[in-house]
Amino acid sequence: MSRYFPSMKKHSWIILVCTVIALAAGAVVAKSQPPAYTVNSTLLATSLPSFAPGANTEVTPASKTSTASQAINDVAEIGTRSVMSFVYQSNPALKTHGLTMDDLLINVTAMNPSPTSSTILLTATARKPANAVLLVNAVANGYVAYKTGQTQDQLILQRTYLQNLYNQYQAQSAQLEKQILSYNNSSDPHIALLTTDRNAVITSMNSTQAQLLQLPSSVHADVFVIEPAKIKDVTPSYKALLYLGVIAASGLLIGLLIWLLMIYLDYRLQTDDQVPEKFGLNYLGTLSKDKEIQPGSIPTAGLAAQQLADISVNLRLTGVLPDSWRAPKGAVLLISSVQPEEGKTTVATGLAAVTARAGRSVLVIDANLRQPATHLAFGLAPNDFGLSGLLRANSGQNLDAAVQRTNIPGVWLIAGGTAIDNPTTLLEESMPAILAQVRKKTDLVIIDGPPLLGGAEASLLATMSDGVAMVVGHEKVALLLKARTILRSLTDTPLGVIMNRVSTRKHNPYYAMTCSDDAATEDLLPV
Repeated sequence: MSRYFPSMKKHSWIILVCTVIALAAGAVVAKSQPPAYTVNSTLLATSLPSFAPGANTEVTPASKTSTASQAINDVAEIGTRSVMSFVYQSNPALKTHGLTMDDLLINVTAMNPSPTSSTILLTATARKPANAVLLVNAVANGYVAYKTGQTQDQLILQRTYLQNLYNQYQAQSAQLEKQILSYNNSSDPHIALLTTDRNAVITSMNSTQAQLLQLPSSVHADVFVIEPAKIKDVTPSYKALLYLGVIAASGLLIGLLIWLLMIYLDYRLQTDDQVPEKFGLNYLGTLSKDKEIQPGSIPTAGLAAQQLADISVNLRLTGVLPDSWRAPKGAVLLISSVQPEEGKTTVATGLAAVTARAGRSVLVIDANLRQPATHLAFGLAPNDFGLSGLLRANSGQNLDAAVQRTNIPGVWLIAGGTAIDNPTTLLEESMPAILAQVRKKTDLVIIDGPPLLGGAEASLLATMSDGVAMVVGHEKVALLLKARTILRSLTDTPLGVIMNRVSTRKHNPYYAMTCSDDAATEDLLPV
C-alpha cells in the first residue's frame, strides 16, 4: 500500500479542486432558490369502532387495530391524490391565495415520528409564512373531515340497513296478525303456530329497534388535530443549505473517483515517454493498434511493417544489440513479455521478416517450450524434433534436422517441438552450445521466449543473449518493475521495451530513447 502514497499525494489536489468547484456551484444554486418557510401540524390517530352493514340483526363493531398501525395507514393515505383533491375542493381559501392542488401534493408531507407512535406529523413548505400555515392546516383539518365523512357514510349505511330490516319485520308481523284474525275458531291449531312465528318476528323487530336507538346521530373520524399550526411556529426552510450540501458531496465524490482513477493510471504504462521515466529502460518503439493484424500473424506491409523496421534500427541505436552483427558473429535477441498474450510472437516474427528484407539472415527459435506455437505464425506444421529435441540430443547435435525453412526468404525457424513442462535444466545445460553454433551460421538469432514472470526460463535465456526486447501493453507498473528487477539482478544484458497495441495518439513514432539505469538522463535519437 505504501507504494501508492506518492501518487495519492501527487493527485490529492483533484479532490480539493472538485470540492471547491462543487461548493461554488452549490452556492450559486442555493442563492437562486427563493426563500421558503416550513411549519408543522400534529394529528393523533385513535381506535374507534367502525360501522358496517351486515346480514345479521346485530351490529358488531369491526376489529380494532393498534393506534400505531392506524397512524401508519393514515400517513400513507394522506399523500394520495384523492385525499388532496377533497382537501382542495373543501377549502376555497387555498384557491383564493393562489395555491393549487399540486402545492398540496408537493409541499405537504406526512410522517410518523416513530414506528410505535400514534401521532402524525404534517409539514408544509411555502414561500410565504401564511401560505405554509394555510397549507398544513388545510390538509390536517381536511383529512379529519375526509375521514369523518367516510365514517358518517358508514353510519348512514348502517342506519338505513337497520331501518329497512325493522320495516321488513314490521310488515311480517302485520301479515301474521292478519292471518291469525282470519280464523274464526280460536281453538284452531294454526292460530297457535302463527302466534309463535309472530312473537319471534316481534322479538327480532324489537332487537333491531334497540340497535337503531343505540346508533349515534353523528360520528367523528378516528383521527384528531391535536396541534394546529400557528404563524408563530413558522421557521425558515433549510432547503438551500440542503442543495449546497448535496452538490458539495457530489463534487467530493466525483473528485475521489477521479483521484482513484489517476492513481490507477499512474500505475499502468500509458505512453512511450513513461518507459525511461518510470523504469530507466531503453525505448525501442511502438506497434500501433491494427485490426488487420491477427494474433500470431506476421506483419509484412503497412504501418506495422514500417514500425517494425524502425524498431529493428532502434535495437542498434539504443545499444540493445551491438553495432555490427553478421555471421560468423551473429547476434542473439530475446523477445519476451511480462505476461502471456502481449504480442511477443508477432514482434519476433515481424522483426525477423523486416531484418531479412534488409539482406540479413535470421533464425527464429521458439523457446517457449511449455506452449510452443511460433510455427503457427509461419503457417508451418509442428516439428516434433524442434528445440526440445535438440536440447535432449546433447550439445546441439542434429541442428540441421531441427531447422525449418519458412515462406519468408532469409528466415529460418527452429520450432519448439514437443512441449516440456520443466525445461529450465535442459536450457541451462544445452542452450549455450546451440546458440554458439547458430551464431556462426546466421546474422541474427531471435528467440521467441516465454513470459518473464512465467518461470525462470526467460531470465536464463536473457543471460545467453546479446539483448532483450520486452513487449508490453498497458501493464501495471508494479509488474513491469518486478520484471526489470528480476532481469537486472541476473544479467547485465541490455534491455529495451517495445510497446504494443497502443493508440496512435499516445506515441511518437519518430524517435527512440536510451536511458541510464537511474533514469537520470534521456537521449532522443532521431530515426
